[in-house]
Amino acid sequence: MDADSTPAAVEVEEDLVSVDVRVARSLVDPDGALTDDDIVAAADAQGMAAVVDGDSVVYTMSKPQRDEMLAEMRSSAQDSIDDMVSDTSNSVTDVEIDNAMTSFRVSVDRQQFSPLESMLVLGFYIQGALYQQFAGASPDDVEVTVDFIDDATGEVLESGSYQEWRKNLEQ
Repeated sequence: MDADSTPAAVEVEEDLVSVDVRVARSLVDPDGALTDDDIVAAADAQGMAAVVDGDSVVYTMSKPQRDEMLAEMRSSAQDSIDDMVSDTSNSVTDVEIDNAMTSFRVSVDRQQFSPLESMLVLGFYIQGALYQQFAGASPDDVEVTVDFIDDATGEVLESGSYQEWRKNLEQ
């Protein structure tokens, strides 16, 4: 299946006062345990409207609600990064992200860096991609790059991108 025929996980439509965000149901209910009514009720409890549309859920929220959600997503990403940096069992010494969550620069202690730590990119890809889509980026325009950098020399040890990862999944 090529990237053009893959349904978008999240789509955003804006008007003057509200925002419609279409999210893949699998992101809302990964275990398939919720009924349509459960999903609608959970959105209502958050002050949003939700409509289940096949394998998608369309949330309608005010722009301030969406802005608050984006701020919470950034805060959650930063909390995860802070935990990662403070965890001495890995080589991560710092992580810098840009405001649009398109670029993650992961500084590591080269002596401790393990190839398995490059799996951290998956979390960064998902966090950045969801943030960008909720902010209104088209799924095809979403890009997240992650660079692992030697904190002593500044040398890029490994680099990857969300779009490359998506293409590899489709093969």
